[in-house]
Formats: sequence, C-alpha cells, structure tokens
Amino acid sequence: MTRDHLATTTTTLTARAEYDTDWHVYIDDPARGPLGYCTGTGPDEDFDPDAATRALEQGGWRVTGSWRKAPPTGDALYSATVEKLPKTFK
Repeated sequence: MTRDHLATTTTTLTARAEYDTDWHVYIDDPARGPLGYCTGTGPDEDFDPDAATRALEQGGWRVTGSWRKAPPTGDALYSATVEKLPKTFK
C-alpha cells in the first residue's frame, strides 16, 4: 500500500518583483541558490500581482501575504513573503 507523506520543513523567504524588459520575481533560496521566475507580464505593462503569484506557484512556492511596494532603494519594486510548498512523496 502506498501512503502520501508531506515533508514537514517549511522555508519562508521574501520574493521580489523586478522589471527589466518584462516582470520577473526572484527568490534567494538558501538550499538551491538564486531562483527567478518570469511572470508573463510583458514590456510596458504594470505589475500584476496575480501573474507573479501564479509564476511562483508553478515553481513550487506559495505567497503567504500580499504583494507590497518595496522601498525605492533597490531594484525590486514589490515584495511578498513566500513559503516553499511541501513535497508529496508516494
């Protein structure tokens, strides 16, 4: 018989949204290194928090808070708290 088991470790990090030629979100994962995800929101479009959330979910991350405007000191224009989705083992 096979049972599903969930990994119990949860990693909570900050995702940051940056704009170059289009919108991307980045996470500095201590285990896997820097990760980047394209939101699918193209040039000259406003930041779409739903698109950023979907891109992260496809990469195995869950946004646990709302996207918020970042201070104007760095490259990131928005940030959100994320956690790694647990892996299911069969």
